[in-house]
Amino acid sequence: MDRKSICSLLCAMMLAILLISCNDEDDYDGLSPAELSGTYSNKLSAPANGDSLILSYNGNTFIGKDVEFKTDDGKTAHIILKYVLPHDTETAISGVSLTAGSGSYSFSGGATTSTGTAFHYLGSIQTGKLILELSDITIPENQLTMNGTWYVAHENASYYNVDNGSMQTMIGMLYNLVGGKLVCNLISSVLDGLAFQADGNIIARYAPLPDSVRIGSLIGNYIKHPANDWNASPPNLATYYVNDNTSLYVIPQIDMIIRQVMINRQTKANSGDSSMENALLAAYQKINTWSTTGIKMTIRESEDPAKGDLILLLDKSEIQELFALLEIVKVFIPEETLNAPVMDLIGNLIPPQFVSIAAILLKGKTFGAILDQLSQELSTIPIEIGIYLYKDKNIN
Repeated sequence: MDRKSICSLLCAMMLAILLISCNDEDDYDGLSPAELSGTYSNKLSAPANGDSLILSYNGNTFIGKDVEFKTDDGKTAHIILKYVLPHDTETAISGVSLTAGSGSYSFSGGATTSTGTAFHYLGSIQTGKLILELSDITIPENQLTMNGTWYVAHENASYYNVDNGSMQTMIGMLYNLVGGKLVCNLISSVLDGLAFQADGNIIARYAPLPDSVRIGSLIGNYIKHPANDWNASPPNLATYYVNDNTSLYVIPQIDMIIRQVMINRQTKANSGDSSMENALLAAYQKINTWSTTGIKMTIRESEDPAKGDLILLLDKSEIQELFALLEIVKVFIPEETLNAPVMDLIGNLIPPQFVSIAAILLKGKTFGAILDQLSQELSTIPIEIGIYLYKDKNIN
């Protein structure tokens, strides 16, 4: 072979290598793995990247989430769902086959998590956008899902044992005098039932308080609503999982709740007050931890079937978290209210037979001082607060 032929052969080989390289790039359909790999988010707290994820959960929009997508070759992918499915911090889906399209890839399949939740997924990805639909979601069966909908006992909605009925502490006095009955009637007035769905959603049957009703009036009676007043809450506002049929974890989906409030009010909060902005941010950060850990409740069988079939008890540690928000809440309370004598504010709420006792115990105390005292006492006294539920709607 002469020199000219050898040069021609080398040129042909180089051209072939170049063409093969071009064909490999064509396998990505114009999208390289580096363009696709990353974390996609639809969180309200990440506005710069807030529209890169379009996520649905059994056909309904689901925001406030992150999904990590990784592919090395444009043929298979590794997907991680972060705090999307109940009971799962991260749900890893490996070996997902990718089908190339025009400027995008599509994928589908099914999986079961290590905690027993089964689901199907369908999605597509393009530069800067991940669309993911989760369907046929089923969490492990438990005593709450087996019954489906549980009903509130309107005459006796709340269970409480605060300081063993003692009136010696501020919390004990306030709750045993007025708080217990107020909470019971408030629950009865706004909540008719709770549906614990197989996909991990909690759907509440609720009705708002009429504008004319003052909270204080609920110490005497609850508001009785006609049947058509009750509404079903939108999905994906709260999800749940159950451990050992004894512990319930309720996960408030904070971004979804904020979104729903904004939809309902069709407005956004005024951002002119920096102190209020800081308080809102602090409250969001505090409450948002429950979106990952869940609010723990104990499922206890009722000892008195006439009051309910079971009790959902709020774990004391969660109550302490709620009271930790008092410092944040105080930002929203006018200073004149914080400095006002507490009897001037709640005196008309206390049943007449207890007014004289309350006046002695609350003498000279301001509303702000009471809030501080409540926070201090909470860590030392026994507290059980919960809600009675019936399997059947036999109480109106």
